[in-house]
Amino acid sequence: MTQNDALASFLGPELFERLDWGRLTHAQRDAILSVFRVGLGAGAQSGVVSTIDCVLAAGRVVICEDGTRWAACENDDAELIEDWGAGAMVAIHRQLIYRLDPYQAAEVELLRL
Repeated sequence: MTQNDALASFLGPELFERLDWGRLTHAQRDAILSVFRVGLGAGAQSGVVSTIDCVLAAGRVVICEDGTRWAACENDDAELIEDWGAGAMVAIHRQLIYRLDPYQAAEVELLRL
């Protein structure tokens, strides 16, 4: 089984296809894989790859397509997230949200309403 096969079976074929894996740089691929390696190494599937559905409150609030809501922890984080905007593909793990193209990261916390 190749690395691509393993990731496709883990994520599911629809999400894997949306990643457009063949067009990602090696750095982007490594960033995605590192999120899942850490989660799996901890015995939990805690890494999530999603697309930003919308960004609110000048980047302070992120709503992902899976319905999760995240709050930026710092003003610098909010500025980054606001620049990313809707449609950006992100990976979220251990209160960090990683934009995959170009690779950037911001600290977030889960919003519970």
